[in-house]
Amino acid sequence: MKIVVVSGGFDPIHSGHIAYLEEAKKLGDTLIVALNSDDWLIKKKEKFFMPFSEREIILKNLKPVDDVISFEDDELGSCIDALNKIKLKYPDEEILFCNGGDRNKENIPEMEVSDVTFHFGVGGDHKKNSSSWILKDFEYSSEDRVWGKFYNLFVDKNLKLKELIIDSKKGMSFQRHFHRNEIWFVSKGQCVINYSKIKDEDSQSIELKKEQVFHVEKEAWHQITNPFDEPCHIIEIQYGEKNDENDIERLRLYDNEN
Repeated sequence: MKIVVVSGGFDPIHSGHIAYLEEAKKLGDTLIVALNSDDWLIKKKEKFFMPFSEREIILKNLKPVDDVISFEDDELGSCIDALNKIKLKYPDEEILFCNGGDRNKENIPEMEVSDVTFHFGVGGDHKKNSSSWILKDFEYSSEDRVWGKFYNLFVDKNLKLKELIIDSKKGMSFQRHFHRNEIWFVSKGQCVINYSKIKDEDSQSIELKKEQVFHVEKEAWHQITNPFDEPCHIIEIQYGEKNDENDIERLRLYDNEN
């Protein structure tokens, strides 16, 4: 059996990551993601958008992924500890470590780990690209709505990835879902959300700006509005036992005069 290993922060996960994972899985039988810690992300980019637990849940729900593991950070920023853990767990199996983008044997510290086969350039250019890549109109199906439009970036049984574009002075209905959670990452612009975990009459307004993240819990009332002059772009991750457009209860429509 071949054990394929990839590592990264996956924060936030996008379709370039998914293409990378799909290509990696083709190289073996089992795909393990060595997921970087929140502390590692803070050191790298001074903050994280989604905590480890959220990133872990999303990755585990992706079809190519068989397991997600944590590991100890080191001063080199490597995943050497993860590779050693996997070697101990699978002592008799072939282990492949995949790298994408511009990484090669000259610039990765993991090369010091013995009995591991290294693969470079996995996923082609997909891993190099981030939010700008997934927003290309012609690549994805889209649907128009009264509040703007959305793009279906990735759809699986328990996971859906969308880009929402809420037009200026528009808003969605006040709604909730019974079978899924959602994570919103504001990639462009800003918005105001109305949110309540239990009673709809107790909703509070929260302003979200670019690069902020919000977690919508299952059965919580929520509404995205855009009272600002520019469109708001949100990367939405839906995950749960069912990702169905019919899994929705609408209480009221958006009224921009209130």
